[in-house]
Amino acid sequence: MPLSIRNLSNGDKAESETTLWKYLTFEKFLDFLLMKRLYFRRVDKLHDPYECLMPPGMYATARDEASPESWKRFLKRHDDYINNERSKVFVNSWHVSEHESEAMWKLFGGSGHSIAVQTTFGALVSELAPHDLTAGKVLYKDVAQDDCQISDIYDFSLLKRRPFEHEKEFRLIYINDSGEQNPRLLDAAGLHINVEPAHIIESIYVSPLSEPWQYELSLSIIKREGLSDRVSRSTLFNCPVMSK
Repeated sequence: MPLSIRNLSNGDKAESETTLWKYLTFEKFLDFLLMKRLYFRRVDKLHDPYECLMPPGMYATARDEASPESWKRFLKRHDDYINNERSKVFVNSWHVSEHESEAMWKLFGGSGHSIAVQTTFGALVSELAPHDLTAGKVLYKDVAQDDCQISDIYDFSLLKRRPFEHEKEFRLIYINDSGEQNPRLLDAAGLHINVEPAHIIESIYVSPLSEPWQYELSLSIIKREGLSDRVSRSTLFNCPVMSK
C-alpha cells in the first residue's frame, strides 16, 4: 500500500512547499546520510508515557459508579486494543515551521555538534510515497474536553496532549505487523525505512553552537555525498554588525 495522509487541511494538501525540519545529533544525521535510511522509534519507547494511550482523565469518568456500562465496556475494549497494537507502532517525526527553532535545537539536536535537515512536505512525501506508511500533522488536544474523533491506532498516533504543542509535529507512522521477523527492525525499540537522502534534503544546517572544526568535519562528509551546496552553519547566534 502507498503512503496515506491524515490531518491535513486543504491548503496543506495543495501546498507542497510547507517547510519541515529534522533536528539530529551528529551521529543520527550520519546514520540518515550515509546509511540512507530514516529511523522510526516505537511509540511506547518515546519520552511521553501517554503516546497512543487514552489520557487518565478519561479513565476517571469510567471509575465513577454513575458512569454508563457502555462507557466502561468501551474503555475495556480500548485497553485490549492498545495492549495488542501499541507496541507495533513506530514513528519518525519532523517539525513544521517556516523558521529555524532554538528550542528544537536544544530538544532534539542537543548542544554542540548537531545538524538540522530542512525539507518540504512535497519532497518528503514524494520520497516515501511507495512505502506502506501513514503520515499527518499531530493534533494537540485535551481528549477529555475537546471533540476528538478516534477510530483506530492511527488516530491515537496523531494525537498528543497540549503541553507538547511547541513540537508542531508532522509524523510518519509505520505499523509492524511482522513482529520480530521484520527485516527492518534494528532492535526492539526501532526500525529503519530506506530512503535516498538527496531526494529529501533541501538544506543542511550545522548547529550554531558547533566549533569551527565541527563545521569543517560536517562539510567534508557531506561533500562526499555531493551535497556541499546545500550545507551552511546556522547563523542563529551570530553577533549583529552595528553601524558606526
